[in-house]
Amino acid sequence: MTSVTACLPRKVSVSSLHPSPLSWRQADLDVFVATAGSDYAGFVGAATSGYEAQGPLGENLGIHTSVRAAQAAVDGHRVRGTTSVLRRPRPLRVRRSGAHGRLCGPT
Repeated sequence: MTSVTACLPRKVSVSSLHPSPLSWRQADLDVFVATAGSDYAGFVGAATSGYEAQGPLGENLGIHTSVRAAQAAVDGHRVRGTTSVLRRPRPLRVRRSGAHGRLCGPT
């Protein structure tokens, strides 16, 4: 018997309510890398017209006038970017006796 709830997708939250604060490290003279715990959270690098900010998946967060403004954009993106993901339910497993397509012995 199949349950109706097993066929419906469910929402799973991929973020916590209180994300850990970002830790910034200077990787080069004009490059700053952010981590949250042990996870990569984004970076800020010098560009020709300011400071470029990028999120953890390479999202372009724009060009900013200062390092602090670019870092705030990375931190703000991390908080804003937390949405729920719609996932499909796992398929029901079907138990089979023997190998598929084979009878009980050689023919």
